Amino acid sequence: MRALALPWMSLVALGACGGGAPPAPQPAVAAISIVAPRAGETDVEVAKVNGRPVWGSCIVGQIARGAKTRAAALDECVAFELLAQAAEQRGLATDPSVGEATRAALVNRLVQIDFEEKYQKPADLGDRMTKWLDDNAWRMHRPELRASSYARVEVAKDAPPETDARARKLAEAIAAELAGQTGLFGVNLRETAERLAKGTGAKLDIKDYKQSPRSGLESNYADGLFAVPEVGRVSAATRTKWGWDVILWSGGLPAKESSREEIAAEVFPELRRATFQVWVNQLIKQLQIHVEIDQAQVASLAGGSS
Repeated sequence: MRALALPWMSLVALGACGGGAPPAPQPAVAAISIVAPRAGETDVEVAKVNGRPVWGSCIVGQIARGAKTRAAALDECVAFELLAQAAEQRGLATDPSVGEATRAALVNRLVQIDFEEKYQKPADLGDRMTKWLDDNAWRMHRPELRASSYARVEVAKDAPPETDARARKLAEAIAAELAGQTGLFGVNLRETAERLAKGTGAKLDIKDYKQSPRSGLESNYADGLFAVPEVGRVSAATRTKWGWDVILWSGGLPAKESSREEIAAEVFPELRRATFQVWVNQLIKQLQIHVEIDQAQVASLAGGSS
C-alpha cells in the first residue's frame, strides 16, 4: 500500500531505526488525536471506519501520489484509518516519539507554507537581495584571481648590498631547481627552499596566500605571479619589498563577466539561508515569545561540546 503523506506515517521510519545506545527514558505525553481532520469546508466525508470519517481529500491526495483509480485510493484511505485505530488501541498515541513526530510535521508544514513557498526565487528576497547586489556589483566583473605560495628569502630594508646579493643567489637557486617542473604544490616549494637554505643563515618566510586579483597584490609580487604560465609552476626569483621571492601559482579563478541576474542566482541559496533566521526572529516578535535558556543544564548534558 502506498504510504499517505501524513504525520502519523513517520512512525514507520521511527520504528525501523536500530542500533546505537538505547534511548533515554522520556516522560509520558498527552495522547495525540488520530481523528483525521477535515481539509476544508468543501471536503466531503466518503466513508466511516468505526464511526470515524474518511475524507474525500484523502482520496484526491492518493490519486495525486499515484493511485490508479478512485476505488484504489479509497481502499488505501480506509486501510490507513484502520491502521491508525489499531495503533491507538495499542497505546501508541501516547508514545513520546509520536508526539515528537507530530511536532516535526507541524514545523515542516509551517516552514513550507510560510517560508519555502514564499522565497522560491531571488526576486522574492526583495530589498535584502537588492542591497546585496548593489554592495557586490564588482562580482559582475570579476578579474582573474590567483592563489599562490611563496618562499621568501627576507632582506631587511637597511641591509647592505652584499646581503641582498646573497638572498638573490639563494632565491635564484630555488627557482632554478623548480623551473622545469609542473604540478607543484606548496609543500614542494617549502622542501626545496628549506633544503637549499640549510646552513646559509638566510631567514626564510614560506606561506600560502589567498586568491587575489592582480590589483590586490604588491606590484612586483603580482608581476612575478602573473608571469607564471600555468598552475603548479613557479616564477623566477622576484624582488619584492620584503626580499627575494619564488612564487608558486597554486590555483584561483579565471576572469568572468556575469549579469546581475546570474549573480543573484548564485547567491540566492546563501541569502535564503540567512533570511530563514530573520524569519524565525520575526515570528518570535510577532508572537511575543519569550525564550529562556538554562546554560548550566545545557552544559550538563552528555555528548557534544559547548
